[in-house]
Formats: sequence, structure tokens, C-alpha cells
Amino acid sequence: MQIQVGPSHDAERFRTRNQLAVAVILAGMLLLTARMLLVQVVRGDRYERYAAIERVRKARAPASRGLIRGRDGAVLARNTESHRLEILPARVEDDARAEALVGTIDELLDLTTTERAGLLAELRRAREAGRHTPLVVRRGLVSTTCPSDSTPMDLIGKAAYRFCPTCGRTYEPVPADRACPADRRKLVATGNGEGLKCPLGHREFHDGGRCPYDDTALRERTHSLRCPTTGQTFNDEVAILRANLFRLPEARIQTEIQREYPYRFLASHVLGYVGRVNRRDLRAFSPDGPPRYGLNDHVGRAGLERSIDALLRGVDGEQLIVRRAGRDEDGSDIAELLAALDPRPTVPGLTAQITLDLQLQRVAKVALAHVHSGAVVALDARDGAVLAMYSKPGYDPNVWSGRLTREAKARIDASPFAPMLNKAVTPFPPASVYKVVATAAALEEGLITPATEIHCPGHYEFGGRRFHCHKRSGHGPLDLVGAVAHSCDIYFYKLGEALGIDRLRTWALRMGFGQTTGIELRERFGRIPSRRWYEEGTGYLPGFALSTAVGQKDVTATPLQVARVYAGIGRGGVLPTVHIVDHYFAGGRKIRPMARPAEIDMGLQPSTVAVLQRALREVVSGEGGTARKSRPDNVTMAGKTGTAEAAQGAPDDAPPEIKRWLLDNHAWFVGYAPEEDPEIVVAVFVEHGGSGGHIAAPVAKRVIDHWFRRSDRDQPGGGDEHNHGDEPEDDPAPAGERREDHADRPYGTMTRPPGWPTDSGARP
Repeated sequence: MQIQVGPSHDAERFRTRNQLAVAVILAGMLLLTARMLLVQVVRGDRYERYAAIERVRKARAPASRGLIRGRDGAVLARNTESHRLEILPARVEDDARAEALVGTIDELLDLTTTERAGLLAELRRAREAGRHTPLVVRRGLVSTTCPSDSTPMDLIGKAAYRFCPTCGRTYEPVPADRACPADRRKLVATGNGEGLKCPLGHREFHDGGRCPYDDTALRERTHSLRCPTTGQTFNDEVAILRANLFRLPEARIQTEIQREYPYRFLASHVLGYVGRVNRRDLRAFSPDGPPRYGLNDHVGRAGLERSIDALLRGVDGEQLIVRRAGRDEDGSDIAELLAALDPRPTVPGLTAQITLDLQLQRVAKVALAHVHSGAVVALDARDGAVLAMYSKPGYDPNVWSGRLTREAKARIDASPFAPMLNKAVTPFPPASVYKVVATAAALEEGLITPATEIHCPGHYEFGGRRFHCHKRSGHGPLDLVGAVAHSCDIYFYKLGEALGIDRLRTWALRMGFGQTTGIELRERFGRIPSRRWYEEGTGYLPGFALSTAVGQKDVTATPLQVARVYAGIGRGGVLPTVHIVDHYFAGGRKIRPMARPAEIDMGLQPSTVAVLQRALREVVSGEGGTARKSRPDNVTMAGKTGTAEAAQGAPDDAPPEIKRWLLDNHAWFVGYAPEEDPEIVVAVFVEHGGSGGHIAAPVAKRVIDHWFRRSDRDQPGGGDEHNHGDEPEDDPAPAGERREDHADRPYGTMTRPPGWPTDSGARP
């Protein structure tokens, strides 16, 4: 039977659906009403303020770069504010306004005639091209600190000076005693003879009304600040410009953080410098991650600034930039909104405390004052900490960290003494300091005993060639210790012949030559040649082993490697791991570096080490030792001299003095003290310096004497944190004066230091 549903059943179903729909709609309206009451009544004021926000965006917040401190805590690298004056060309109405603007700047900043004309021409070109980017007038505006060393300047009354608008020179009144105020040296004549200047500095004096160089009328001006280290006077250019910005509506003063090195030349190669990022740097980031660098970032370019750049630079964060139509009292109304966006926090860079001892570094610098080019490395023989590392000539890292001009770079590039090269980690022929390799190898291989004698007639015939000893008349019969002490070449020629070049290489590598030292700086390995190396190149001759045994031909080593090897000998045959970073600081908390490589055993028998130590002691203490004239005053020392034949050709247009300098030998000395329980090891290299015993050994003596005169040598401290000058107190140069005589000196202005030997014969 079939049952049909009637109209009454359909109506019931419709009413049920209708009631359900009405309930849903009513519930929704109630929810919307409640939300509207919450937003417009309960929280109406709050959301009204939110509505005033036009846009919220995230911007990159660069991390502050970490400091670098010395062994005594003195700041060697820091961040300072740098100010520059800019003009916005789009705001300059016409040429008349441009003339007036440049005239006002000239009045406030003392522009030269060339600077004024160039600025005006550049401003006109920028206006005609519709340029909107700022035009930089001057960088590095003087503020309240001394431009040369950043020490706070003293406020004085009014110090008169004269300014030449043609050459840009500034003249102080001539002192009554006609002596330089900094060091009391007699002033010397300049220009047409009417001007005077300090012999060792750049301060010039003149009482006349016209420039002694170009006869231009001088402008009378006054300064209100004096630098305490140099005595030079300045004005607070930043304050003057800010007080006159109402006269310069088209200009602005911009401030940026710049890296600064208070000690300038003293540790330039160790610290290095930073530079603005380039295209290669900007590409150095993960494609899936955020950019590693910003367009205006600075990165380490040399020294520690480069090698530990990732730790010093920190981690960039984010800052929220809110554009608003209105403004409230304290900004607390948007705190919750900004917190919800969760910006990435900025992590400051780590502060690095290094092992460099500034007092010892200054002594090394002064000890090399009368050489053109060289390096001193001083290590703590007990743990490999670098106490001093000075390379001459140096450079001012402040100049390279954002202040380098074309003129300054051209002068440095023209210097024959390679100021930018850290010679402490650059390989050179090691000469006789390398003879410890042949000595150890011959003893370990059982070819000789300490008593083995070899006669030295002054030369050795081998392969149709005569190999000379540095003492042409010969040493006569010598045992092994005597051969080392007298640096007899004939003895080691014969050892090289017996050992062969490959066995020499094997023992050289075991002893630490041709290897990295572990230091945090970038270093070169040097070269320890083998027979295969020669066969794949120019070809091998048996005589190469003889030259290699005395550290000549193609073998090279760095002063740092040499210092480490001798530290290992002094410690009984264990090579220390060289390091210059002691620890880091983060938020006041000390952080130790990652685990350093373990110390390396040279693999020498105790008897071999004992013979080496006795022979090196005789070099200094023996009557015939090649370093006997450089014995330290109050401590025993063992070491080795070396004189490497390193004659080089010079360009045809080089002056005779440069040509003679390039023909001279390299001078070496390395020594440790006390010889019975080494505490310090010092390696000295003087490029084209002559005799190792006459030139290099006295430098090491001065460094070691200073170290053992100090009562604070075992503890960090003793440095003068407030002495930011370029020279130590016992240097004859006045504080703050520039004494890097050959740092940027081109050919033709070089002078030979007093006391240098003029002969170029081979010497130990």
C-alpha cells in the first residue's frame, strides 16, 4: 500500500527550518552587536588611536661592533661618532642662493679657494641634473675630541691663527724662543724662508700677513680648543654649524658610527681596519635567508678586524618604524601592537681582549726606529700568547677605515717598504736561524754526534761550484755546538749533503716550519721545498740541499713561525699553540674561545733538545758566539743569528739609496730567556738590514731587557690606558707626532738611517 505525504507535513518541515535560520541570524547579530560594543564603547579610545597609524614596517637595526682591548684592558679599537656636512641640492633655489650658501660655509669652515670653487661647481651641476641625493661638503668634522688621537680637548680662551685660502695651511704665532712647543726643538725655515715649522711635526708658525709659500693674504682667525697631546688648536665645527643651521636651511649635519683606533700606528697590522661593504660582500649571504650585510655596513678588511669579524659584528636585529597621523602623550597605546609584531632583537658584537702588551709593543716600535722595514714578534714561551707583534713600516688604520683619500693611497702604494704588509706573518728566507733543522735532523738520524768535528777552510767545493762560508778565512775545526755558535756554513753544507733535501723537509715540518702557528690572524705558511717540488718546476740539483740546510735558496719562514720553533726548543721540544685572543666579553660575562689545537711534540729525543739548547746558549754566552755583544743585562738568553742573502733588483728610476738598500742582506735574530726556563721568546727580522748579529740581535736585547725590568710582566696590566699617543714616553718624538718615517714615503724621498753598515757581505 502506498502512503502519500500531505501538505501539513511539508509545512511542519518548513517552520522548523525557518526557526533554525532565525536563531542563527539572531545569534550572529548578537555577536556583532557585542563586538561593536566592545570595539566602539569599551575599547573605543584605544582603537581610535590605532586608526591614526598609517603604516608599521620593520627596518634593519645594525648591531654595535665589539671593542678590542689590549692585555692591560686599554681600548685598541672602538666606535665613535663621526659627523659630516651635507647639502641637499634640490632645496637650493638658484645660483645666487648657491653662492650665498657656499660663502656662509666658507666663513664657518675655512674652505680653500679650490674647495670653494669645486663645491660651487658641483652644487650647480647637481641642481641642473635635478639630483636629490645629498652632496657631501666635508667629512670628519671636528667636535670636542682631538682629531689625531680622540683625547678630549681643553677649552681655552681665544688662540689666534692665520689661514691661507690658497694652500690651506694654518699658521700659529711664532713662539718667543723660536722653539717647537711640543719638544723644544729649534724651528726650521719653510716656504720662502719667512715661515717656520717643527722639525718632527706638521705645526707651522708665521707672524706675517702673507703666506710664505704662495704670497696669498692670510685670514685672521681664532680657535677655542686645544689638543693636550699635540698642542694644536681647533674649533668645535659641529657646534658652530649647528648654531648656524638657521643660515643654512639647505644643509644638514649627519652622524654615523665610525671605527677608531686610538693608538694608530702602534698595532695597526694586528688590529687591521674596517671598510665599507662592496658587491662581493653583498653577495655573501644565504639565498633563503636575510642579507648578511646592509648597503652602509662596514666589515673587517685586515688583521683581527677581518679574522674575527663575525664575532665582533654581532647579530643585526629589527626595529619597528610607525608612521602616524596623530600623536599621543607617551606612546603606550601601541605597545601591545608592536609587541605582537615581535621584532628580532639586536645582539651586540663581542668585545675581544687580546694578549698584546702595549708597553712591550712600544719598546719594539722604538727599537726598530732606525730601520726601514722589519718585524718584531714576542711570544710568551709558556703558552704561546703573543706579547708583541710589530711590523714596520705601519699605517694609520683610522685613515683606511672610511677616511682614505686618493692622495694618501697613492703615497702608500708608491712606498718601496710595503707599509700594508704584516711582515711578522710574511715568509722570508730564514738564513742561519734555520740551521737548527739540520742540527736536529743529523742528530736524530744518527749521522753525527755532538762531538763530530768538521774542518772549515772558508769554502766547500761541491758539484763544480764553490760554496763559501760567511767567514771567508774559515773557522778551522769545529764540533756541532761550536758550528752553531759560530754559525759556520761549511759544517751545515756537509750536513745538508748527507741528509738530502727530503729528510731536511721532514724534520723541518716536524719542528714547526711550513705550518700554521694557530694564531687568529691570517698567516702564510712559508715554503719547505722537496725534491719533487723542484722536479715539477725548474728541475733539481744536488746543491739545493746544501743551500736549504743553511736556510737559503727557496726555503722561507715567517718571524712568527721562527719564534714558535725556538719557543718549542726552549720548552724541551713541545711547540706551543700561538694565540693573540685571550677571551671575549658579552654583557660583562667572560667567554673563553673555542678549544685551541693541542700543543705539538716535535718528536725530538731529550738528548737532541739538550744539544740544541746548549748550542743556542753558546751563540749568546760563548766567547765566539755571533750574538755575544747582545747579551741581556740581568737574565740569560739563548738564541741564533741569521743573515740571508736577498739581493733584489730595483726599478731603473729608483734612487741610488733604494738600489743599495735592495742589495743588502736580511738580518735575523731569535732568542728566548731565561735560557734555563724560557718565559719569553723574541724573533726580529730586518728587511735588507745587513748583519743579524749587528742589527737584529740588539733589537731583541732591548725588548727582553724591558720585559725583565718590569715587575708586572706576569700579570695583565702596567700599560697606560690614557696614553693614546703614537709613541712611548721614552721615544724622542713628541707625543702625538707622526714618526712612521717611511710609512708612505715614495721613491726619491728615502734616506738611509744612521748606523747602518754599508757593506753587503754575508754575515751570521
